[in-house]
Amino acid sequence: MFLLTRLRRHTAMRQLGKRLEKRAKAWLYRWLAGSAAGTAATPATLEGVQRVLLVRPSFRIGNALISARLIHALAEGRPELEIDYLATDTTVSLFAGMPVTHCHALGRDMLVRPWKLVALWRTLRRRRYDLAIQVADTSLTGRLCLKAAGARRTLGAASRLAGLYDQVYRVPPGQTHVYDVAAVIAGTLGLDCEARPWMTVSDAEQTRARAGLQQLTDKPFDIGVFVGGHLNKRLPLAFWLTLCDALNDRGLRFLLLIGPEEAAMRPDLEARNGHHGCVAPAMALRDFAATLTQLPRLITPDTGPMHMAVALGVPVTAVLNTSISRKFAPRGQADQVLLSPSPAEVVASLDCTMPYPPVSLPGALTPMPLEAAGLS
Repeated sequence: MFLLTRLRRHTAMRQLGKRLEKRAKAWLYRWLAGSAAGTAATPATLEGVQRVLLVRPSFRIGNALISARLIHALAEGRPELEIDYLATDTTVSLFAGMPVTHCHALGRDMLVRPWKLVALWRTLRRRRYDLAIQVADTSLTGRLCLKAAGARRTLGAASRLAGLYDQVYRVPPGQTHVYDVAAVIAGTLGLDCEARPWMTVSDAEQTRARAGLQQLTDKPFDIGVFVGGHLNKRLPLAFWLTLCDALNDRGLRFLLLIGPEEAAMRPDLEARNGHHGCVAPAMALRDFAATLTQLPRLITPDTGPMHMAVALGVPVTAVLNTSISRKFAPRGQADQVLLSPSPAEVVASLDCTMPYPPVSLPGALTPMPLEAAGLS
């Protein structure tokens, strides 16, 4: 593993990076706060628009898939539009198969190779966008790219950077869940949009995933378990080892999925997977997604694979390590959300997926139906 990659994935370096990022953003937001806010966007915003750029250059899987729902809304509601998306080099593969004309990619190496960043900006400017939309208000890098694209009009959130956009959308009070943002933007533009992530996996990819699982075992899995997480969302190795024991005691066949940042856990998990468990090999991102489609349910912390499973319609048992993750938790009728549960409670919660009445668990959160949230 490259030294820079090891440093970037080190917990202490990540925590330091987040602190420095917050301080830098706070200073820049104060400096830019004096600008007048843009006018409110309406369905008329799309009049005369032929080419749209969606800007969300996030290196995190979840952020990419949550914003991808706006691609679906635009393609369904305005099929005549050319839709481009600005992603990153680590997430660009997620957009394969989507109705995107061009998917541009921002790379981390552009910080030390600025000529590549300038080349990207020139590519964006040559596309001559009629409208550029900042899908989230958390990225100053995205705002720079949106400005560099030179679109005829820009659209962003009516928040701290509102004065930097020609038009703005407003998130209604109380809609704090991250899945709501794409639906709010689409609704402002007069489009229908489901409030959940989106991803597509081809039939060929699913066939390849089935073949890969058959090489591991000839029996289907009852559940998948993703072992991973970011900073304080991560659960300790001891939790996962105990969960393996609990799943084996219940006689449930399970597939352990390990991210690249958790590779050091593999030997311990392989030694503890027991008679009913199996550890999946390392996979490319799209192969990982296709494998998820073959699982009846996924146990996972608040991670990118959690949002990937939601996007692909795979029921999720979300194991949250912090209450902050509530605004990221899945909300489907078949999803389960547990706050700081024990491994035994996680396994007991799986009874809720059976025909008989569910058990009541300490720390369990009841997902709000989309109808009740007004998002169906």
